[in-house]
Amino acid sequence: MRTNNAQRGFTLVELMVVVTIIGILAAIGIPRVFSYIRTSSTAEIGQDAATITAGIAGYAQSTQQTAAAIQAAVTGTAATPDLSGTTEISTIVPQIQLPKDGHFDYAISAIVATAGPSAGEVVYCLTATGRANASVAGGKVIYSSVASNQPGWDGHVNRTAYVNGRTDLTGATAGGYCSAAGAATATSAG
Repeated sequence: MRTNNAQRGFTLVELMVVVTIIGILAAIGIPRVFSYIRTSSTAEIGQDAATITAGIAGYAQSTQQTAAAIQAAVTGTAATPDLSGTTEISTIVPQIQLPKDGHFDYAISAIVATAGPSAGEVVYCLTATGRANASVAGGKVIYSSVASNQPGWDGHVNRTAYVNGRTDLTGATAGGYCSAAGAATATSAG
């Protein structure tokens, strides 16, 4: 009887091939995972912005002010989870309260639409800025009160710059009644 003492294992070449394949998969997959995480972290923007715009609309109906008066009252205001803004919208509309653990501060811009589907109505453009606890601290997202089908827009939200890890609006396109810089415009960009 003979015993076979030959040991089996992987060769160095085989190990190098496997490590290379794992490296390639990681190089492709990791940026996509971070992009997905940033995209999912912006879900709260749609909810918060809808709360803000609905609160302002309710205020407008209850006070029966003109569209121009509402525009003047809310343009330049802010909404923050900790009410730290110097021009908080909650001083005008107390019902607007954001969750205390929110990840974004909102700058509100309003204008009376002169053209497009919302002509004569007040339309809003909110610029959300990531707080220190956000996926991209200082990252920007645009929200339009009117949905858009323009490139980079997902209905009411343009998160292109944020998903790409930017702290400015580089790469954002105009949509709804928002400019690419996040300001309300009187005409619809679609």
